[in-house]
Amino acid sequence: MKIPNIASKQLEQRGYWHFIATFTVLLIAAELLLYIAGWIQQRLGLSLQDMEIGSLAANTIVALTNGIFTFLAVAGLFVIIEWRQLRFSDFRARYRDGLIYSVTALAISILVQAAEFSLLRSLGVQPLFAAGDLGPVLVAFPLAYLLLLGLMEYWLHRALHHYDFLWRFHAIHHQIEDLNAARSYSHFGQDVIYILLITTPLVLLIDAPQQHIMLVTTFYLISNYYMHSDAPALSFPAPLRHVVADNVYHHQHHTRDVRHIGKNYASFFSFFDRIFGTQYMPKDGEFPKTGIDGYPPVATLRDYMLRPFGPKT
Repeated sequence: MKIPNIASKQLEQRGYWHFIATFTVLLIAAELLLYIAGWIQQRLGLSLQDMEIGSLAANTIVALTNGIFTFLAVAGLFVIIEWRQLRFSDFRARYRDGLIYSVTALAISILVQAAEFSLLRSLGVQPLFAAGDLGPVLVAFPLAYLLLLGLMEYWLHRALHHYDFLWRFHAIHHQIEDLNAARSYSHFGQDVIYILLITTPLVLLIDAPQQHIMLVTTFYLISNYYMHSDAPALSFPAPLRHVVADNVYHHQHHTRDVRHIGKNYASFFSFFDRIFGTQYMPKDGEFPKTGIDGYPPVATLRDYMLRPFGPKT
């Protein structure tokens, strides 16, 4: 991707203070949006309770509302930055398919997760630990939790590329051309795999960690959007990229360049790639063309839903 002149100048002039200011504003805005989402969730839950709707149905409705609102609100933060910096003129072509497919995947995965967690509760399954009972360990808990999550995601990501059955689902994500914050959707089948192999084990490991990792949760939530954004203003200073993956780093994972295929699997901590020998460290402003040669992007909602189950491409 060629960076427009105005973006190039901003990239050259930005420093650590610019980076700190940008992400401070993002985190504050994201926290505010999550607070609003929580308020909506609480009010909706009380309203459904007054209507005497069953707990499973009420929880599902609340989860769907919260999830979709959060996605649209948080992704919207990055859309504003991309739009302002890169001066795009065709909003529909740039964001429509990403919004449609993302909301579809989100709705399906929330329904699956609600059904699974309801089943676990009915079977009396309880987490091994409670975050509130960890005592002094709570000091290191946020970082430990994030490291464990990052390690689990790294190896699941490699598995998605390695096994043909899993790749069918993950390829939907990699076929995206012109990645951006909203156009970062995955197939719902991949999201279900994530729920089964990462979300569920973590839920069964420790109960209610959210209040102890709120800032970490917020930073991790927005990471998916900034990693796929093509706005240079969201890139990290080069030294920090050796610790945490940013959008420049992750775009190399989506590149069409065969030299970099199989690189940069880490979804948060970039040093996992360095440890396991899968790292390519890009230069500032290095946004390659993305997609898969010979594998066109999904064209319709039906294509999005069914392509992984069709003939192998």
